[in-house]
Amino acid sequence: MGFFDRLANAWYIFTKSLSFIGRDKSLLVIPFLLIFSVIIFCILFFFLFPISFLLASKTGVAINVSISIIANFLIFILFIYVWTTFLGAAQSWMVHEVAQGKNTKVLSGLKRAIKNILDILLFSLVELLITILISSLRRKGGLLRAAGGFIGLITGIAGKLVLPAMIVTERNFIESVKQLGKAIKIIPEIATFEIGIRPLTSLITWISLGIAFLFGFAFGFATGIIIFIILISIVIMFSILINQIYYTLLYLTMIEKKKVPGLKLSR
Repeated sequence: MGFFDRLANAWYIFTKSLSFIGRDKSLLVIPFLLIFSVIIFCILFFFLFPISFLLASKTGVAINVSISIIANFLIFILFIYVWTTFLGAAQSWMVHEVAQGKNTKVLSGLKRAIKNILDILLFSLVELLITILISSLRRKGGLLRAAGGFIGLITGIAGKLVLPAMIVTERNFIESVKQLGKAIKIIPEIATFEIGIRPLTSLITWISLGIAFLFGFAFGFATGIIIFIILISIVIMFSILINQIYYTLLYLTMIEKKKVPGLKLSR
């Protein structure tokens, strides 16, 4: 298989990912729910956390502030990881159903995610531990900082393949991680998407900022801020959805070797 065939594979999967959005609007629900819920959870955390300290101080409970802050923050981050992974798992299953020619439903995705909840918990815990390691390396600077960035890039991509492996097959988390060895064969498709296609979302973000600035200049600052928030939310939703669809289809077609109607790839 030639170099241009691999580029064509990535482009075909990307265009197919776009067509999935138009084929079944249910796929839009999960990214919206993810963004909205994470915002609500963050607001609740930063609002309730100081209140818990005030209540503890009034009841005379001794608190080690620094340890308490770190512990509460780690618990909150783990919760966010579990929640976003749970929704990502539901989305992956929904994409799998659309790839099979079915009309998917959010409830179907959520049921599948619940079935794999133990794997999702393990996935999220490992993700948190890797994030802590990366943060530690980045604080040291120099080559260790670069190593942290590289580890973050590799584990981020690996996670996008492990998730559909857990959800669309009967493999557990450990078995899905072991299967990553097969991903070496699809590095060109991964690199094309990560380097050539996905950065388009950054360009769209800057365009959104420019549009918001023009609206703000023409109709006032408040209008510009509202337009910017709306456009950025749309961009984030689109990015989350395309990432999930692309890597699920990539896994199904290039690793599982399953046929997706309308998607012809070079192998």
